[in-house]
Amino acid sequence: MSTQPPLGPPPGPLFGVPGSGQPPPRRPWWLRPPALIGAAAAVVAIAVGLVILLGGPEPAHERVETAAQARDLARRVALKPTDWGSGYLRSTPYETGDVTESVADASCYLVVQTPVNMLAALERNAQSPDRRVVNTSTVIVHRNAASAAAGITRFRMDARRCRTEYDSASKQKWEDVRAVDVPGLKGFDEVAGEEGHQVVDETGLKLDEYYTQLTGRKGQVLMQATVARSGGQGRDREEAVHALTLMLSRL
Repeated sequence: MSTQPPLGPPPGPLFGVPGSGQPPPRRPWWLRPPALIGAAAAVVAIAVGLVILLGGPEPAHERVETAAQARDLARRVALKPTDWGSGYLRSTPYETGDVTESVADASCYLVVQTPVNMLAALERNAQSPDRRVVNTSTVIVHRNAASAAAGITRFRMDARRCRTEYDSASKQKWEDVRAVDVPGLKGFDEVAGEEGHQVVDETGLKLDEYYTQLTGRKGQVLMQATVARSGGQGRDREEAVHALTLMLSRL
């Protein structure tokens, strides 16, 4: 789901038409801290551990080794409002490097935790002129490819395990959470996709917000594009594919 801030596959929930300064309603996946409780969570922990132990392919681009290099890369790759389309504006908050991880626990509640093996991260939020679409672009630079691979593995397993998810810190609720395949995305070492429907905002009010969240890994770098739309799915997946492809081209 999303970084903190904002609140909300991604940030701060939107009810009705997203208000100015509100990023998407579903939290980016790295905001899904794993509470390793119960058998399901144990399976996730084992799978992630194996990925780290076995390692993964090194990136085709020049390896990033310092936090300063990682910050420069993230600023270059993360999308700006104009990258999403004509008339797109900054959401508030617009940009943050304070990215935390969050995964679903054994009961499918999202819990936040501190990221591991991360050099730097950056999230930028944008919204359409009518404020019905809120998009998030996030870049996370890990110390190595194995750590990045472990992160995307954890996200993929969450999407397959929990059809309904809840935010442990508020009243937010997401239904019809599911993993999706996106064969059209080329050039990544691996890709994970998730879609769902946010039905309750953080205060407990009903919400009708659909999202598509695509995450791609290239070596030690994770890139994520999230499109959240009020009232229907629209062209969410198509727009997320375009965004992620554009981010990859900037590596």
